Amino acid sequence: MPPHRMTDAAAPTADRTPLATAVVLEAVQRIEAAGLLDDQAALQQAFRTRPTRAAQVAERGWLLGQRLGLPAELARWRHLGWWVVAALAVAMAFTGLGTARAVLGEGRSINAVAAFVSLLGLHAVMLAVWLLGLLFTQGRWAGPSLGRLALWLTARLPLDRGPHALTMLQAVTAVLQRQRLLAWLTGALSHGIWTLAFLIMLAVLAFGFAFHAYTLTWETTILSATFFQRFVHVTGALPALLGFPVPDAAAVQTVGNAGVRAWVDATSQREWAWWLMGCVVVYGLLPRLGLMVLSLLRWRAGARRLGAVDMADLYVRRIVARLDALEPPPQVIDPEHRATDLDQPTPSSAPPGAPGSLAVVGFELPPEMAWPIDGLPTGTLPPERIAGSARERQAVTTRLAQARPESLLLVVHATASPDRGTARFVREAAAQAGRTALLLAGEGGAALPEAAVQRWRAWLDAEGFEALAPVESAQAAMDWAASSHD
Repeated sequence: MPPHRMTDAAAPTADRTPLATAVVLEAVQRIEAAGLLDDQAALQQAFRTRPTRAAQVAERGWLLGQRLGLPAELARWRHLGWWVVAALAVAMAFTGLGTARAVLGEGRSINAVAAFVSLLGLHAVMLAVWLLGLLFTQGRWAGPSLGRLALWLTARLPLDRGPHALTMLQAVTAVLQRQRLLAWLTGALSHGIWTLAFLIMLAVLAFGFAFHAYTLTWETTILSATFFQRFVHVTGALPALLGFPVPDAAAVQTVGNAGVRAWVDATSQREWAWWLMGCVVVYGLLPRLGLMVLSLLRWRAGARRLGAVDMADLYVRRIVARLDALEPPPQVIDPEHRATDLDQPTPSSAPPGAPGSLAVVGFELPPEMAWPIDGLPTGTLPPERIAGSARERQAVTTRLAQARPESLLLVVHATASPDRGTARFVREAAAQAGRTALLLAGEGGAALPEAAVQRWRAWLDAEGFEALAPVESAQAAMDWAASSHD
């Protein structure tokens, strides 16, 4: 299989936001489905510059993405996307206005009710489709919308388009669907397009009504005057609350009886014009503006979750295995080849520290997790936190060997996946203490997922850590630390 061609992008690249990182990593994974890229330099650089496996996987993906021009493709989308949004807004505005002109009667006579439907009908249908899609798919997909069309056009327009533009589009869709953010991003784009379209509509209507004499009437063959009176009364209720004039029943009756060619006083016509523009504002502009703001708020809140690497993914695990291979030669052999007790933690012959001495070490905790964790027992040694690099592990192990604490509490992230690097550090650290416990820390004190607990317990059994005490809460860790005095 021929290797993928990589070129250094000369175009400006996108900022490394959580969204950009997640999309580039997903796109690289999709590209590598057809064959692994030459990544030795990127793998080595990621291993040297990032502290945790998750950060190293993300760094490798970003470096490969830069060589493929993926961040530059995202930057192109950002600059071209605004023009696409503006073009769609103009198209939708003049589609509605063109349909409204189709209901013009002789001269400058306009069927007011038909104009109302023409200006707001397509908007109402598409809004209903978006809301139904949001309701029935929990944000994974919100049906066809102008937002999805804008993304599709931005990716496919030939202006400086890179060879992986469609792969990037698939990556964006996949990432946002997993995080249930696709509906909010496309919704923000779609509602923004409609908001701009209604502003253009109102500007054109205001200009037309200000400098041309139109006669707004209603015509019918089978409907009664009562129907139009009720229609104007119901649709004008909300615009009236904002101060828009609304024709009363007499005005509706007069216009209907007058016919298209009849003279109607200017005051009545002004009321009809303001009623039509008020309906566009209340039933078109304001709902789209409100939904655009809501979509942006939901998008920004959800975007904080982007950028996290799924360490359980098979593709990621293969990369982690290659990163593990860059570690210095381990002190122990694999569990299936383990002989007798050679690989078990062997306590030093030096005497342990003072009775009751306790060391607390956090290992590969997420950057956003506060340290020390609330409720942890107070150690006799300053609490330490390491990201997992070989240098950090060696430094902590050396300090533990010097202090020889009676008890050692290792704190790990419950939802993380333990690997050979974790096993190596646990063995090295546990060998320097009289007894060791492993605390599974969750997010903000929330209950730990049962699957995560079972994964860690199975890992402890597989690695032969029967002597380690697994604890699942800060209170359990306190009880374990206090038990050394019993």
